[in-house]
Amino acid sequence: MNKNELNKASAQNGFTLIELIVVIILISIMSVTVLPKFFTSNGFEEFTYRDELITKLRAIQLRSMQQTNDSTCLNIQIETNPSVLGLQATNTDPNITGVCRVGFSGDTTTVRVDSKHSVFFTLSEGLTSFSFSSLGKPVSCTPINICGITITVNGENSPQILINSEGYIHAI
Repeated sequence: MNKNELNKASAQNGFTLIELIVVIILISIMSVTVLPKFFTSNGFEEFTYRDELITKLRAIQLRSMQQTNDSTCLNIQIETNPSVLGLQATNTDPNITGVCRVGFSGDTTTVRVDSKHSVFFTLSEGLTSFSFSSLGKPVSCTPINICGITITVNGENSPQILINSEGYIHAI
């Protein structure tokens, strides 16, 4: 190899100044937009609550599909202050009529928003409660009113959960 070929080979190794500047600019733009998301939790609570709601709604749906008698409350209630969504407790007092009572049945079927999070739940069409039929379909207002229900986890991002008319529960 002669001296000219050696100079050509060494001149082509490495990056040009323009390429380095473009890469530095791209890295700085990405760091300005992405890094603040790593240091704050704003907006992430909604997705955590959404995933927890999906899990518990599916458990409640399975419970209502397996229920063979009418002695258990299967009504899902929402409260806004503090924000809670869950299965209502079953009335065990024989002197009181009605299957459902005020209050929630427990932590396995209830999602409570922590007081330090600015998140609250809303149901579509102004509903405050609904239940699942024996086929797992959402029922609101009356037992014959089978429809789709949207649950919104209100906050910075406001993700939604859709329970379609056939009972499929998923995030949208």
